[in-house]
Amino acid sequence: MLLKHVLVLTIILISLILPSDSGRILAIMPTPSYSHQIVFNPLWLTLNSKGHHVTLFTTDPIKNTNLSNFRQVDWSFAYQLWHEKHNVSDIIRNFNTNLPKCLNQYVEMMNDIIIQELEHPQVQEIINDKNEHFDLVIVEFLNPAMVAFGKRFNCPFIGMSPMDLTNFVHEALGHPISPALFPDFISHYDSEMSFFERVLNTFYYVGSKLYFKFYFYPKIDEIIKKYFGEDVPALEEMQRNASMVFLNTNPIIHNIRPLMSNVIMVGGGTHFERDSALPEDIQKFLDGAENGAIYFSLGTNVKSKDLDKETKTTFLQVFSELPYKVLWKFEDTSISTNSKILVKPWLPQQQILKHPKIKLFITQGGLQSLEEAIYNGIPIIGMPVYVDQYSNVKRAIRKGMGIILDSNKLEKEVLKKSIEEILNNEKYKKSAEKLSILLKEQPISGLNQTVKWIEYVLKHKGAKFLKPTQIPTYQYLLVDVLILFLVLLIFSGYLSIVCLKLLVKCVKERRNDKRIKWE
Repeated sequence: MLLKHVLVLTIILISLILPSDSGRILAIMPTPSYSHQIVFNPLWLTLNSKGHHVTLFTTDPIKNTNLSNFRQVDWSFAYQLWHEKHNVSDIIRNFNTNLPKCLNQYVEMMNDIIIQELEHPQVQEIINDKNEHFDLVIVEFLNPAMVAFGKRFNCPFIGMSPMDLTNFVHEALGHPISPALFPDFISHYDSEMSFFERVLNTFYYVGSKLYFKFYFYPKIDEIIKKYFGEDVPALEEMQRNASMVFLNTNPIIHNIRPLMSNVIMVGGGTHFERDSALPEDIQKFLDGAENGAIYFSLGTNVKSKDLDKETKTTFLQVFSELPYKVLWKFEDTSISTNSKILVKPWLPQQQILKHPKIKLFITQGGLQSLEEAIYNGIPIIGMPVYVDQYSNVKRAIRKGMGIILDSNKLEKEVLKKSIEEILNNEKYKKSAEKLSILLKEQPISGLNQTVKWIEYVLKHKGAKFLKPTQIPTYQYLLVDVLILFLVLLIFSGYLSIVCLKLLVKCVKERRNDKRIKWE
């Protein structure tokens, strides 16, 4: 018995003496959009399984009661603000007709949501608890106000984005920016732009830079100072101090661009789930699709029920005339269909795209949907609606895996011919399968890469040596060097003129001396 007690005490002493690799991590995901949350949920679970204590602020709490050392703050109320108070569907619907207005509405909506999230009692308790501490803060970088938590707990922070970043943030991180090569993800352009598109993209680049600099950031700075104190640095300055930034992008899907050593592309399937069975009715429906099936979903934020009546009628007519079964994510199940069309308000997309009878995916072009289509080698018809969906779909089309259509100008014959073209022409399927192989054969998965880098940052207290040198814009653009060259040019020009005048004067004086001597 004595030996047993001694052994227990020895184990306790060793655990106290030896350094622990586990860390206390605060993860903050404020956007009430499932597509933003699903990308990183596997990351929090993996970090927790490796012994790290995770505190997660999220709008979509992970439903697992068996987790230990895992604390969640439920921000799901933000969905009510997102859908009901600010009506994000209207913002999305009008995004292309009035971009400045809709962008302002989106910013105001997110600022309101962030304020309500910071006011949450549990969040306030954590902010004001002087004994609370974290070793690392991980923040969604698209809505960056929460980086102030890194300052509050005096610890390094990592930025994470479920999609690419705006060019303004890329520039702040030290990446070279060129409107000719790198269109902003909010714009509708791909990297291969025509002359006219490059002109428009240049105007867009200048306008967005002014917008973020003089409107977006000052608004968030007001919120940060209210909840974290007047001595908190400006958001733009804090963003530059990110230990690392993880982008849910992938060179197979996205444009290639130069990135700093502390910015890592980890996209291409971090959210992929393990194989699981389809609901019985969906399994039976797809199994019975003798000629194959079409899957149609516009994602979580864009709603099929919000399509205009004429467009919905067009889809129903085309689907009824084709020999394929159709599985349609439609939020209003009262819509009148036939036996070939199965309508449900929610569908397990990843499992559906794995079914061998799925021949085509009609999608809005959200990044996660595109990743899932590529992974399963499914060609697409892309109908982008807003933000990055246009550039996502254009890249997929450029890689040969589909066709792009405008849902606002959808004609019956065009839709029908597009579906028949993809299903009867093997080149689209072959292109999708080629991309699928590239995605599946990556040397290291995005999830494993992210976990390893997070633990690296934890171990090395922020890994400050990875951060690029920050210099003022005038130095980056070599304005001071150009001014020096200009001054030297002016001075050398002036000196040349003075020397030339002296030479002319000397020549004249010598001639005069010779003339006097001759006389």
